[in-house]
Amino acid sequence: MPTVLGNRIMLTGRELPGRWLNPVADLPVKLPPMMSRSGYPVTQRELEPIFPKPLIQQELGTGRRHFPIPQPVKDAYLDWRPTPLIRARRLEETLETPARLYFKFEGGSPSGSYESNTAVPQAHYVAETASRTIVTGGAGGLWVSAIGDAASRFGLTARVYSVREPGTSNAWGGAAARVWDVDVEASPSEKTRVGRHRLQTSGPDAGSIAVALAEAYEEATLREEVKFAMPTLLNFTALHQSVIGQEAAKQLSAVESGPDHVIGAIGAGSHFAGLIAPFVKERVAGNDVRLTAVEEASTPSLSRGVYAYDAADSEGLMPSVQMYTVGRDYDPPGVLNGSMRYHGVAPVVSALYRERHIDAVAHSQVEAYSAGLIFTRAQGIILSPSSMYTVKEVIEQAMRCKSESREAVILFSITPSVETERSVYDPLLEGTMQNRRLEESRLSRSLSIIQQQQQSE
Repeated sequence: MPTVLGNRIMLTGRELPGRWLNPVADLPVKLPPMMSRSGYPVTQRELEPIFPKPLIQQELGTGRRHFPIPQPVKDAYLDWRPTPLIRARRLEETLETPARLYFKFEGGSPSGSYESNTAVPQAHYVAETASRTIVTGGAGGLWVSAIGDAASRFGLTARVYSVREPGTSNAWGGAAARVWDVDVEASPSEKTRVGRHRLQTSGPDAGSIAVALAEAYEEATLREEVKFAMPTLLNFTALHQSVIGQEAAKQLSAVESGPDHVIGAIGAGSHFAGLIAPFVKERVAGNDVRLTAVEEASTPSLSRGVYAYDAADSEGLMPSVQMYTVGRDYDPPGVLNGSMRYHGVAPVVSALYRERHIDAVAHSQVEAYSAGLIFTRAQGIILSPSSMYTVKEVIEQAMRCKSESREAVILFSITPSVETERSVYDPLLEGTMQNRRLEESRLSRSLSIIQQQQQSE
């Protein structure tokens, strides 16, 4: 049973979930299949050179509601899980709101974030194959740390193509790469055909997570001894993140009848999918729990995108999934939070949005960082940029409860900042941060490409 210690609600290691909960199984509609570049549904055989078989089974087995967590993964999870659920009483007092705010603190992992929830099982499954190297793409130190720690646990080497810091030859996450002995390549790089082409056509600052993933995927297709790891978007990453939601639901049940509102920021959306996983079935059944995804205003994939097949990477090398997307050709403005500049949203989240079971809101970075500062000064936790967007919407809803004299239970998840050289709030406090406007011409051009592709199929 959960233990309530002041504002914290704790679980013991024995209460760690033994199974991942698949939110796809609770969808009110059948999820459209992943499609190969040939235009046909992807088969297990096509994916086997890239992913270990258990991940493929998790990806394609969308009707199965539970998958067992392997014992080596559970053993690794126990280093930081279960994580605490915390009542944000000081934030409630600061806002003078009748809402009750609970956050899941995902900062205790080796990466300092929820990224380790999927990095560990992916590395475990790779270690069970003949491959000894795991390659991936990303945009910073959290995923670099997560994959580096996971690889070291299972005797693998790791390479990450990470988005290049603007105006430099350095990759985001370079410091973390040194800690975990990860080979990091600044993307776009000279190492791959994709990287060289992007450098020649758009220059060194034209990187994005989608480009980095394309470079990593290209390498995995050319080297038999390498397997590819995906940080987000795919069904198996949402599955692995379900440990967050399962723990939160059990912890919250010790003090509340359940959440009225669950809020989470989305880049590609797997963390949000994991947080809401236990509540999808009751939402689809008619329960009035609200599920809200928070986007960066300059990359509004849900609220302004189209529901279409699109690839996870910038070059279309990877299989396509049906999702809300602003198009892999969309070149998003350079907001500070690179993880929220992704062009698409996880198929499970996209399907729920299409069926009107989740809401989507968009916030700009100045407002998000300002809200994050309010949270930090109230709760004493310096937030990661993604968490600031979550907190912005949490505060919006808490203040709405105040104006309506209405109680509500709001559940959300946060990760702390892992920046040590500078405060993540420095650009805001120095007055140099600006919102980056959505460039309508870029969006229109990218959406038109997607729509033309749909018409030609």
